Amino acid sequence: MPEPIATRKEQHIDLCASQDVEATDGGTGFAQLSFCPRTLPELDWHELDTRATLCGRSFAAPFIISGMTFGVERGAIINRNLARCAAHHNIPMGVGSQRIALENPELGRTNNPRLHAPDIFLLANLGISHLQRDLCMRAVEMIEADALAIHLNVMQELIQPEGSRNFRGVLQQLSELAQNFPVPIIVKEVGFGIDVQTATRLFENGVAALDVGGQGGTSWSWVEGLRSADDETRQLARAFRNWGIPTAYNTAVLREALPHCPLLATGGVRDGLTAAKALALGADMVGLGLPLLKAALVSDVEAIKVMDGFIRGLKVTMLSTGNRKLATLPASLCLDAPYRDRFGQLMHGRSKQ
Repeated sequence: MPEPIATRKEQHIDLCASQDVEATDGGTGFAQLSFCPRTLPELDWHELDTRATLCGRSFAAPFIISGMTFGVERGAIINRNLARCAAHHNIPMGVGSQRIALENPELGRTNNPRLHAPDIFLLANLGISHLQRDLCMRAVEMIEADALAIHLNVMQELIQPEGSRNFRGVLQQLSELAQNFPVPIIVKEVGFGIDVQTATRLFENGVAALDVGGQGGTSWSWVEGLRSADDETRQLARAFRNWGIPTAYNTAVLREALPHCPLLATGGVRDGLTAAKALALGADMVGLGLPLLKAALVSDVEAIKVMDGFIRGLKVTMLSTGNRKLATLPASLCLDAPYRDRFGQLMHGRSKQ
């Protein structure tokens, strides 16, 4: 018998809080990148400008709290603490899938972050099995959302014994919904990345922004394996634990292919330096999940503290590379170590002498 949705959501929280649920190969791609330091930057800390925009609204920092959970008792606590963090830092926030709350409206009321932070920019969330316009409208109205996130999670569904197996027509449904919906629609992956062909079709058909949700952070294929008592499912999940497009590669390639598409980089970002790399690769904002989930299980104060650390790390990177604005960060980014290319050229020249 398939597990009830509420039980599955509780299991997801337990596993993410207590188990190693991340990809094992360090496969975000960010480790291959470095910044070239500016030894004496002509900057003051208070000059640094970390402002960013999403869907026409300005925020104090280029971070978004990724949608993680919704519709269960602990989900209400987590979303309360994350909402207070979002309000404190003036950053946007998403909620997890609202599927269960569509069936039980009372859960929607108790999990609503607006109860604790009425003015934050809030993203509703549904999966690709719930693209009917009336369901999407109900999800938005439930939390008075400013935008709707539609999450793509094909690999997770395929590993999950009770998951979907039919994805025919989803792209067309998404396109039709995006062109006629009253709030912006953001399409997000949950850890496997978005290929260029799919991203291009989505953006050309009215999707307001894309969240790459790349490989290297939480592996939802592995999470589904951990919650399964079936050995075959666990073996399958282990084989696909590192499946997907690394977040760094995905961000850079989508930025090149879609220069005007608002782009969010999520997947394995665990500090402010890595966030700066994602922004330098072309992301407009960076999504944070697992670190904030663990913090929100403790308290709103802990979530705020963790977010403080990310912002501080970003600002340290900006100042130490001489970049007052986020837009100039790309010029300081290099593949591998600073000056390695020039060093190689110098050594090659000497070998010819």
